[in-house]
Amino acid sequence: MTANELRTATCSILVGRVMIASVDSFLAILQHLARANAVTIQAMDADLVAGEAHLRAAVAKAIRAFTQNRHVTDDLGLEILLYLAGKRQIERALALGVAAGERRVVILLVDPAGTRDLAPVAAEVTRQVGLAEEPVAALELALAGDAGKCEKLARFFGITGEELQAVGAEKLNLLILERVALLDVLK
Repeated sequence: MTANELRTATCSILVGRVMIASVDSFLAILQHLARANAVTIQAMDADLVAGEAHLRAAVAKAIRAFTQNRHVTDDLGLEILLYLAGKRQIERALALGVAAGERRVVILLVDPAGTRDLAPVAAEVTRQVGLAEEPVAALELALAGDAGKCEKLARFFGITGEELQAVGAEKLNLLILERVALLDVLK
């Protein structure tokens, strides 16, 4: 991927419930579709995503890391996970991944060249993994109305009670975006 190719990248976000019988089989389907369509596909636990802005910031920063040759990994999907986690440690980023069972997931589709219509690819991903799709805005609604999710996010991102008290719990997503932005400083 060249710098010019990455600057024009497009992204599609799928959110919904899926039954994952086998994580390996689920990921194999996504890998096959990614290769067949020359796109990056990355799946993650929706409970560890603080909304659309969190996803788009991570994608943009990962792409920028590739364009500026500052990426930590050679895989755009994994680089996106690093930014989503706000951590350089791959093991920590992989904790964002999916697990077996009935899960609420986010699946990102990224076309690094920005030349593909991602709608048919998204439809195929939805069909092949059996995703019961929800609107992307459901991520924000869950963040606003689910104290359990907020607690899980604060714990995952290392956000202290003092930080939440200083800015207000309703701004948890902004603290998470700050963690994403600070990853560039940590590199």
